Amino acid sequence: MDIEDSITQLEEVFEGQPWFGPSILKSLKDIPVEFWDKKPEYVSHSITELVYHMMDWRVFVIEKLKDNESFGIELNSEKDWRRDVLVQTEVQKETILNELIKTQELICELLTTKPDSWMYENSLGNAYKNDYMIRGMIQHDIYHLGQINSIYSQLN
Repeated sequence: MDIEDSITQLEEVFEGQPWFGPSILKSLKDIPVEFWDKKPEYVSHSITELVYHMMDWRVFVIEKLKDNESFGIELNSEKDWRRDVLVQTEVQKETILNELIKTQELICELLTTKPDSWMYENSLGNAYKNDYMIRGMIQHDIYHLGQINSIYSQLN
């Protein structure tokens, strides 16, 4: 996977027409705000918590794209899963969506500054290659998008 392919996949999953269904942005825009903080029985995280979680891992990728070797997220920490986050109004929903959009724009912008060879270099401070990190972020987004849509279908 080269830089151009990565950006194409990121854009398709985020706001395009992926083969699996609605994109991240379409799904989130279509879910009414009154469902964002609810959790069906036996579900660990709300839609709000999942969106912040996705955003925080996107920030991790942004920091690696900015060559920040020391930035990290400890699994199951407050940096991994924020506590006490709520989206209760349309304004709050629009704010979090705009923050998510900014991560998308910045990731794509930073990727365009990298040569294709960057994909096969080790990710700074990690024991894996950059292409693994980028593919992982795309997979992470799709995985949590499935959870988000499942939560909404259970509540709706």
